[in-house]
Amino acid sequence: MDFSEYSIQIIHTNQSPQGAYIASPNFSQYGYCWFRDGSFIAAAMARAGNMESAEKFFRWGFQIIAGQKSRIEKLLATSNDFITHNDLLPTRYNLDGTLTSDDWPNGQSDGYGTFLWAVEKYAPQDLIDENRGLIELLSKYLIKVWRIPCYDVWEENPGGIHTSTLFSIAAGLRAAEKILHRETRWIEIMSFIEKELMECNRLKKSTLSSDVDASLIWGAVPFELFPIDNPVMVNTVKSIENRLYVNGGVKRYSTDTYFGGGSWILLSATLAQYYVRSGELEKAKIIKKWIESHFNDKGLPEQVPEYLIDSAKYPEWVELWGEIARPLLWSHANYLELLLDLEGKV
Repeated sequence: MDFSEYSIQIIHTNQSPQGAYIASPNFSQYGYCWFRDGSFIAAAMARAGNMESAEKFFRWGFQIIAGQKSRIEKLLATSNDFITHNDLLPTRYNLDGTLTSDDWPNGQSDGYGTFLWAVEKYAPQDLIDENRGLIELLSKYLIKVWRIPCYDVWEENPGGIHTSTLFSIAAGLRAAEKILHRETRWIEIMSFIEKELMECNRLKKSTLSSDVDASLIWGAVPFELFPIDNPVMVNTVKSIENRLYVNGGVKRYSTDTYFGGGSWILLSATLAQYYVRSGELEKAKIIKKWIESHFNDKGLPEQVPEYLIDSAKYPEWVELWGEIARPLLWSHANYLELLLDLEGKV
């Protein structure tokens, strides 16, 4: 099986006519498009040469932002003292761009920063020029809300300010700065991370937790806010290796109990990208082999239920929501990114 072509095919097949990427077509709770997932998927598709697919997603995203313009303008005029995560833009939408109607936690900020990062990096110039006003509006929104506690990348812990969320926002604002040719205060966010979200010369998960989280790798890969060899990143990755890495797979964080706390494909691929870029190819190849061992005729799953943190939780989640999501498009996107990093090196 050509895993690369298969991954691209799965992503193509599960992109809506409007341009949205469904998180997973076979999982009861994932029938939406997350700005975060979709932006990472579009970036991988663009990098793999599938620009038409990526551009469709970018156009879908800009249509969403245009539809939220009045809400953003209202929020920009509101004192931060009166803003909570309930006031933030939702992170996921129905595939046709309409708002979801369930009560699932939805106030997150990382997806919009990731969207701007992906747009600046991969969108065609004419699309950027058409939407310069929306890019400016969205950058003002992110500058406004980055200090507002929100749900983290895993839809949890709404009372905290989360490091990987701030990485996403900083990367998006840096991208907007390149497009708009004006300061966007992303450096201020990085200064906050260095002052408030480090411990023992490594990054910590959030203002609520000193644990590590595998999404902290985003500071170096893919956002490149820190150099690969920065001591903070090196120490953070060492901590992730010690606490979250098991035989090719990577956990989200050390107390994770979602489906028992298995090993996540997309995080494993990102760690492997870090290894490629730091010259540790043998480590990267071990993870690549582990990922490929979990392909089947439905594609890659979200996570693999092995070496579970809390095995008693696994059947509880299966009973509640069914088997683990497969395929998860974000898993396929990050696997593609790993293959692209490995080109010419193996």
